[in-house]
Amino acid sequence: MSLKKIELKGLRGFATVQYLEFAIPNGDPGSGITTLVGPNNGGKSTVIEAIRALSLRDPPSFTVGKRNQKAGDRVKITVFNELAQTKELCTIDAGGSETHWVVNNDPLPPGSVFVLPSRRYFNPLFGKASSERQSYIISYGLPQTRGSVIDHFASRLFQVQKNRTAFDSVLGKVLSPVPNWTIDQSDGGQYFLKFDFGGFYHNSDGLGEGLVSLFFIIDALYDSKPNDIIVIDEPELSLHPSFQRKLASLLVDYASNRQIIIATHSPYFVDFHAITNGAKIARIYSDDFNSTIRMLSEDSVSRIKGFLNNSFNPHVLGLDAREVFFLEERIILVEGQEDVVFYKDISSQLDKQLNGNFFGWGVGGAHNMEIIAALLQDLGFKKVVGILDEDKKELIPELKGKFPDYNFFNIPAKDVRTKPAIAAKDSVIGLIDKSGVLKLEYKDEVNGLFDQINAKLA
Repeated sequence: MSLKKIELKGLRGFATVQYLEFAIPNGDPGSGITTLVGPNNGGKSTVIEAIRALSLRDPPSFTVGKRNQKAGDRVKITVFNELAQTKELCTIDAGGSETHWVVNNDPLPPGSVFVLPSRRYFNPLFGKASSERQSYIISYGLPQTRGSVIDHFASRLFQVQKNRTAFDSVLGKVLSPVPNWTIDQSDGGQYFLKFDFGGFYHNSDGLGEGLVSLFFIIDALYDSKPNDIIVIDEPELSLHPSFQRKLASLLVDYASNRQIIIATHSPYFVDFHAITNGAKIARIYSDDFNSTIRMLSEDSVSRIKGFLNNSFNPHVLGLDAREVFFLEERIILVEGQEDVVFYKDISSQLDKQLNGNFFGWGVGGAHNMEIIAALLQDLGFKKVVGILDEDKKELIPELKGKFPDYNFFNIPAKDVRTKPAIAAKDSVIGLIDKSGVLKLEYKDEVNGLFDQINAKLA
C-alpha cells in the first residue's frame, strides 16, 4: 500500500505543521517519484529523516538539537496511506528526547522503507556478514548525527556478491563498462572490495566517492520489489553530470511501480514528463526561520503538458529552466531567448546589473508568462519580476491581478532588438510531415544514416 501524505511539526526547522503529498505509482514511467527541491538548509533532509524515523520498529530518541523550540520543544510526525491508515510518532514530554507511537496502524511496517542518507560511505575494511534486504533495513537506526559512517552496508556486499548478475545489470545502466569487482580478504583477516581496472587494482580505500555512492544506490534498487518505498537524499553527490542523467532515467523506470522519494540539488532529477505522469514536486525552503513545503498544483501540471508538446520551444522547461527550482529568490521572467541574451548586454552597457536570475531561456512567448508565474507561485517564490515588450503591455493588468505579489513591466519598444523585415520564402520540404511523422521516402536513407553515426560513436 502506497504512502499518501506526511505531516510534521517540531523536527529541526519545522516550527509549524507542514504537509507533503507523495506520488503514487500508476504504471507510467516516473509516476511514483516525489522530488524535493529547494535551497540549502530549507528542510529537505529533515523530511527524509522524518520518514526514516517513522519506518523504525522502535520509537527513536530526538536529541535537543533536533527539536524545534518554537514548536513547544516537541516532535510530532504522522504518515497516512491510501487506506487512511496512520502512524504517528510524538515526543512523550515537551523538552524530552523520548518518543512513543500515538497511533500505529502500520502503514510503514519495519523493513518496507529503504532510506539512504546523503553521505554514503563505509569503512574500507570490514568483517564478514550477509544481510537480506529486510533485516538490513531494520538494523539501520536513526543516526544521532548526519554524515555517520554506514558500516552495516558492508554486510549487504556479501549479499550483493551472491546476486552479482542482477546487481551488475542495473549498475550497467548508469556506469558502462561495469568494473570487475570482488570481495577479498587481507592477511589480517579483514575484508575489502577489490576492483580490477585492466590489471590495475584498487581496494575499498582507493575508490572514488561517486562509485561508492552508486553502489549504495544500485543496492537499494536492484533487489527491490513493486510497491517498495525507496528514499534517497541527494542522489547526485559526487556523480558526473552524465551519470546523474543516467541515474535519473533509471529512477524514472523503477518509479512506474515503486514509490521513490528523492531530495536533490540537481536539475537532472527534475523530470517534467514524469510529473505529467503523476510524479510530485515539492519545494522546501525556510520562511522566517520556519521550514515550509509548497507543491506544484494540478492546474500547473496540466498546463506543463502544453510546453512538453511544443516542439518549437523545447527549451522552455529545459535544463536551464529547471535550475530555477534550486534558487532562493529573485527570478526574472522574459518573453524569449533573445531577451535573455540582450538584456544582459544592455545591463553591461548601462553598467547596471539586474539583481536576479533569468528563468531559463525565456517563457516561450508573452502569453506563457502567466503559466510560468503560476508555477513559481505554487512553489512559494515571492520575488518575481516579468518584463514584456511594449506591444504586449495590455497583458500586465491581468498579470498583476492574478499575481499581486509579483511585479510586471514593459520596455518602451516593441522588441528588445531591431529586426529587418522578412521577405516571403518558399516552403521547405523536411524529413517529417506536419504531424511530426518521418516521411516514408526518407525512412531507409535516414535509418542507414543513423547506423553510420552509431558506428562512428561505438
